[in-house]
Amino acid sequence: MSRIGLAVTDGCNVLERLPEPVFVPQDITEKKGVEDPRVTIIDNKIYMLYTAYDGVTAQVSAAAIGLDDLLNKRFDKWERKGLAFQDIWDKDAILFPEKINGKYIIFHRIEPSIWVTHLDKLKFPAPKEKHSIIMGPRSGRMWDSLKIGAGSQPIKTKYGWLLIYHGVDRNKVYRLGVILVDLDNPERLLYRSPNPILSPETEYEIGKDGECWVQNVVFTCGAVPAEEKGVLDAGDEILVYYGAADTHICIATGRVGDLIPESVRQEFEGKSN
Repeated sequence: MSRIGLAVTDGCNVLERLPEPVFVPQDITEKKGVEDPRVTIIDNKIYMLYTAYDGVTAQVSAAAIGLDDLLNKRFDKWERKGLAFQDIWDKDAILFPEKINGKYIIFHRIEPSIWVTHLDKLKFPAPKEKHSIIMGPRSGRMWDSLKIGAGSQPIKTKYGWLLIYHGVDRNKVYRLGVILVDLDNPERLLYRSPNPILSPETEYEIGKDGECWVQNVVFTCGAVPAEEKGVLDAGDEILVYYGAADTHICIATGRVGDLIPESVRQEFEGKSN
């Protein structure tokens, strides 16, 4: 059974790892676990979208807790919001950190594609009719040809919203790529990396049969700017936290300018709308 824990870091090094989970399964939709949490802070409140799994169906569920309550380890203050998109096999949900055109924006994955929904309020379950596809797997022998899913929370840059996503190929290898979507219209895809930015290469990412949960996996649920800054530029660095072979938690770093080509940055700087 999956549960959600908490570790405190200085960015790169673990300073504290709590011995007990901070969020555990409670109802029948979660009887086999809660997993893949992605958190966003809005108005000093942490909103968490996570996968609720009952052993048959995976669904996106939501919960929230005050930032002060989390920092002071008052984990009994979690507010469960329920299933986000009821009765839909759905995973990999991320919430944008601010409203866009008066709407809350969520990316999520109804296999095999990344979808978007626009909400007037963070009230669940969300209407089923307000979904549309942002992008799907690429054909042929591409690294993201089987299925894709949102990964990290959106990071605001001068060029657009930057998101790390995962892609799976026909051999079930998980890799990470990057996309850029319009600041004012997140349905508008500005850039999608033709090649992965991170692939299973090390021993702990590839894993050994019988010694890891899933071989050949790099999978992210979060990325943050290395320094607190509202809007990132090409020289700013981001920290990407990812799972390796579903067994270890790792970190990778990269600059915005290395993730988004100069030609794309020049085209969209200051006019992503």
